[in-house]
This record gives sequence, C-alpha cells and structure tokens, in this order.
Amino acid sequence: MPDVDSNLNWNNSCIMVMSMGNFLSRSQGGSVVNALLATGLYKIRALTRNPNSDKAKALKAKGVDEVVKCDLSNKEDIKNALSGADIAWILIIGVNPGEEERQGKLIADAAKEVGFNWLIYSFLPDSTTESDGKYPAIINLSGISAPFVDKGNEVEPIVAKIIEEGPAKWNGKKVPVAAESVGLKHLADVLTKVTGKTHKIRTLNDDDIKEFSFIDTDELKQMHKWFIDYGLFGKDNELKDISIAKKLHPKIKSFEQYAIETYPKA
Repeated sequence: MPDVDSNLNWNNSCIMVMSMGNFLSRSQGGSVVNALLATGLYKIRALTRNPNSDKAKALKAKGVDEVVKCDLSNKEDIKNALSGADIAWILIIGVNPGEEERQGKLIADAAKEVGFNWLIYSFLPDSTTESDGKYPAIINLSGISAPFVDKGNEVEPIVAKIIEEGPAKWNGKKVPVAAESVGLKHLADVLTKVTGKTHKIRTLNDDDIKEFSFIDTDELKQMHKWFIDYGLFGKDNELKDISIAKKLHPKIKSFEQYAIETYPKA
C-alpha cells in the first residue's frame, strides 16, 4: 500500500463503503453511510451485488451519490469500485472458513494495484492465530456484547471522526470500538433493573451445553472459551485501551443506556 498523502484535503472526498459481503443495508455499513451523509462533507459510493434492488434504490434515495455493483470475490470488480475514490471503509464477515481472509487480501491487492489512498478496515481478531491453533472453529465473532458496543448505532460516529481527523493521525492505527468492558453479572443486573424481570447468570460446562442444542456447536463453545482466555480483542495490546472510542465518540452509549432504549419494562 502506498504511503497516504496526509496533506490532502479530505473534504469532498469520495468515500467507498464496503460492508458484509456488500450488504450496505445491514447495521454497520448502513450506519456508516448515514453518519457520513450527515456530515455533508463527502461523496459516498456504496457497493452492492444488485444496484437495481429495492435496498440499493433506498440508498440512492438517502442521498448516496453512487451505488456500484461489486463482487468482493472478483478483483476487477473491486478495482473498478475503488477507481476514483479516496477512502474506503471495509467490513467483511465471511460465512465460510477463510472467506474473510481471502476477500480482505483481494481488496488489499486491488488497492495496491490502483494506488489507492486510505483503507479503513473493520475487523475482529483472528482467533486461530492468536490462540496458536487452540480455537480454529470460530468463523466469526459477530454479535458479541462484552466489551459492549451497539454496533448498529455507535460505530458510525467513530468512523466519521477518524475520517474527519484524517490519516496523519490514524493511518496504521488500530481503534478498539467498545463503550465499556462489563462482566456478565453486570449485564444481568442491568437487564433486571431495566425490564423489571429477574435475570440470572448460569455457567455451563460442555455437558450442560448438551441441554441446549442450538448452542452445542464447536464454534460457539470455542468462542466462549476464547473470551475467557483472551477477551474480545485478543492479545493485541494496541486494542486494550477502549477509552479511545469514548474520546472519538463522547456520547457512546453504555449497556444500561442501550438496554433502556431497547428493552421494554415489564
């Protein structure tokens, strides 16, 4: 990847948003689009498998400047999508083993070939590598709430602020996105307080899990053991300081604030 020109004026830049295999209507991608549109500073190019779909048309109706067809498994599609853009925000969550890595490398290679300026990549740790092969069955870690962040509403202001502050400050940096680090007892206590219904924590061993077939999978069992051993962000010390997120987004919601807005009182 070429060095980013930190002297560029990023206002009125074209920002490309790739999200979850091109599904821009989903939580993070759609929210990032909304946050960038709200600034009024950028041209937005969104990627989709089908530019003629109702969801793609809805993006155009919101004010997205371009909705471009792109298959993230096709390098030429990616190069065409990158052409003329200045910044790309990327989220890929593969549903098959190795898919996220393959597509991520393809995007990086395509960006290098076209001399792209700045890639911002939203990711979760590689549990296989960081556990030295102990937890190979975890395809992705999506939907986890501790450390807590409302990923559908709280990620986008952080992304927008990073883009506003520019690559001179943030290029090459990792930013942990979490409002707070909380234990399961705290979650149960908050839900009890907010909903008026008693919530309790039960610790399950491998034999106990057999009672619940929907979670009796190698992936979920390894995922929870991963959290016990490493926490959400793994062993990377650069990701330990979650106060960075609050500095970028001072109004980021705590779990209790999220629960009050989300769960009805009994």
